[in-house]
Amino acid sequence: MKKPLAFLLCLLLLTGCAPKAQNVDVTEPAASGTPSESPKTVSVPTPEPTPAPYVTDDIFVVECENSINLREKSSSKSQQIGTLVTGDKVKILGYQSQRFARVQLVEGGQVGYAIAGYFKAEDYASFGLSIVKPAEKYTYEQMMADLDALAAKYPDLCTLESAGQSVQGRELQAIVIGDIKAAHHVLVQGAIHARENMCALLCTAMAERLLQKGGEAEVCFHILPMANPDGSVIQQSAQIPEAVVEVYKSDGIKGLSTATGLLYLAEWQANANGVDLNRNFDAEWDKVDTTEAASYMNYRGTAVESEPETKALVAYTDKYKFDATLSYHATGSAIYWEFGEDAAVNAASLRLAEAIKAVSAYEPIGNSGDSYGGYKDWAMLKRQIPSVTIEIGTRTAPLLEVEFSNVWFRNRDVLSAVANWVRG
Repeated sequence: MKKPLAFLLCLLLLTGCAPKAQNVDVTEPAASGTPSESPKTVSVPTPEPTPAPYVTDDIFVVECENSINLREKSSSKSQQIGTLVTGDKVKILGYQSQRFARVQLVEGGQVGYAIAGYFKAEDYASFGLSIVKPAEKYTYEQMMADLDALAAKYPDLCTLESAGQSVQGRELQAIVIGDIKAAHHVLVQGAIHARENMCALLCTAMAERLLQKGGEAEVCFHILPMANPDGSVIQQSAQIPEAVVEVYKSDGIKGLSTATGLLYLAEWQANANGVDLNRNFDAEWDKVDTTEAASYMNYRGTAVESEPETKALVAYTDKYKFDATLSYHATGSAIYWEFGEDAAVNAASLRLAEAIKAVSAYEPIGNSGDSYGGYKDWAMLKRQIPSVTIEIGTRTAPLLEVEFSNVWFRNRDVLSAVANWVRG
């Protein structure tokens, strides 16, 4: 008599997903030869779904020029159900469909979807960081100072290592977290495109969070926050640097950029030689849709690995036996995982992307067929390393400081997810 009841109760507990307890009728059949009893009603509490890692109880403030749309579903084509204005306060219930967040207004409780990049954490203390601080322009000097501070605070958990030097002699500084003799190694690199300096901020912040947790057992992380330091300095300059004046003039004459002055610099993507480093790797380099000469973006260089930064990344990758590589870029809120014809590497990269999606809600996207010469592409094609490119942000780079709130909460647990994937 008890087993059918127990079985039904277990089944209901496993399959229920309503947010509140339900009254479920469970009727025990009468025993043979005994009078039938009245049905018994049992209140079965249905468990709440486990919140995704990026869900937080913190309050976010709308930061925009005028207003943004609140929609019924996570699509710009969905019905508009309201408007959010600067200063409105919301809670983030989740992230969906690449750029959208599901939000609930603090005042009134209305729920809907809006572009995630317009919500800034009310208090940066919620990030849990003590050394790395959010900034719209995260400079090379600030990154180096933060890495020094992290190394001083956690001397038993990390070391600093140069992966090489840039065209202008700046160190490509990496922070190595974990035992160098660990069974597994993972490379994380960011800001290979100059205008994507928020990636450097994110990588350094992720390094601090990993150190706060004491690292990850059996996994050594090599984090290179800024793979293109010269480009970042150029992009953040207050005037056109002498080293790129000729490139600036050439881009204007050829119509490659109609922007002038600081607006031109804001779009700078290349290194100090005017080479797009993420078009300079030996990954079907001959297919790169390139400009004919040095430019602020899309020039592949005179030859494969013509640039010191490219050579340095190749040499550093070959120095360690990496189980995976992560390349951080902006913009798009997505994960690119596919390149080449190696089915095994592509399959492993997809599994890696899915592990990252579980903690970030970024959607894995296959190869579009029109991008070549990138670091991720080279790592997969030439070294058979499962690799992904993670695109952050919801607007065109350079990203505004407000974007870092959604970027942080979506990525803060990525390294732990990658460690679990590598160990598995």
